Amino acid sequence: MPTSYVVPALPIRRSALTLLLALVIITAMSLFFVREVVDLRKAMNQLKQNDAARIEVRNVLMHLLNAETGQRGFLITGDPAYLEPYHLGRGSVRDSLAEAEQSGYYDPHFLARLRALALLTESKLDELERTVQLKKRGDAVAAINMVREGFGRAKMKEARQLVQEEVIRLRVARDAVMDGFNERLLRAALSLALMLSTVVAMTVHAWRSLSAAARRNNELAKRLAVEASHDALTGLPNRRFFDRWARRLVARSERSGKPFTLLAIDLDRFKDVNDRCGHATGDEVLKEVAVRFQAVLRGGEFLARVGGDEFVVLMEGEFTCNEVTSIGRRLIDCLYPALHPNLAADAVGASIGAASFPLHGTDLEGLMQAADDALYASKQGGRGILSFARKELAAASPTAEAVL
Repeated sequence: MPTSYVVPALPIRRSALTLLLALVIITAMSLFFVREVVDLRKAMNQLKQNDAARIEVRNVLMHLLNAETGQRGFLITGDPAYLEPYHLGRGSVRDSLAEAEQSGYYDPHFLARLRALALLTESKLDELERTVQLKKRGDAVAAINMVREGFGRAKMKEARQLVQEEVIRLRVARDAVMDGFNERLLRAALSLALMLSTVVAMTVHAWRSLSAAARRNNELAKRLAVEASHDALTGLPNRRFFDRWARRLVARSERSGKPFTLLAIDLDRFKDVNDRCGHATGDEVLKEVAVRFQAVLRGGEFLARVGGDEFVVLMEGEFTCNEVTSIGRRLIDCLYPALHPNLAADAVGASIGAASFPLHGTDLEGLMQAADDALYASKQGGRGILSFARKELAAASPTAEAVL
């Protein structure tokens, strides 16, 4: 029976497991990467909020100093021009406090310190406003005395200290967020690199798997093609292959006028071997027969197994009867040495029928019938001999008996 070739399931299962593992890794890394990206966005928002809060807190002090500078200039010179930076600083202090509160930095400590700073700045602004109003009413001495009391200076000192401490604390908090941001960024980069590496590895693995599968499919296709055209037992071309080859040879011969010869071979006493020794021994005998036939044939001479114990040989060119007889004799004699340890030297022989195209048949069917008739004559004539086809021979030229 022909051998069946099946692509091994183990490599396929191994490839499937590898791809499944890679998909699990990619999925896990993707989830980890998404989580890190979300955390990075949160960290970026925290950094933005921290920066906004820190800047506005510093601005509170800066605007408060601007308001105080304008107040001092107005008190000393009485020039109303100094009231412009005073009023601008006074309004900006409240704006910066509102911006700091709305920065989104909702740290409880920061909000508590911001409220304390708002109280200080309101006290300071109230002191500044009272002195300015006294100056406007012409009571410059009372305004100067209020400044000398030091209430406003003390509030300014407290505000400055509070702002400096909070700015330092915000910077420390920002550095901590930045450290975490860098760590998350590194982890995200590593997970992305791992995902890319896994994807590349999957691509390479898939490419190698597909290449291996393509090679296996090509090998399988070749094996199936060989099985379809060759005998599984002996490895010789089978009847299908012989039929295609012989028909091409007929067509070529018709075009070129170059003849060819067909030898039909049937093994003698092979059925007895099967009956006495079993089909396993018979199969070994057939394989050995194929080997010996191939050994005595020349290059270009086509040998095929077309039945159980039936073989054919196709020989291109013009051959004399003596040449064909010589070839047949070699085929018959090569079977004399024992074909199997359990068999005698002459347990199996061969009978041969020879026919030439187009002398004994103008198509493949006619040629094969002529060769079969000659083979039958060999069987009837005692076996172990070669007989020539006689069909149409009488109508041939006087030299037809000398040349096939």
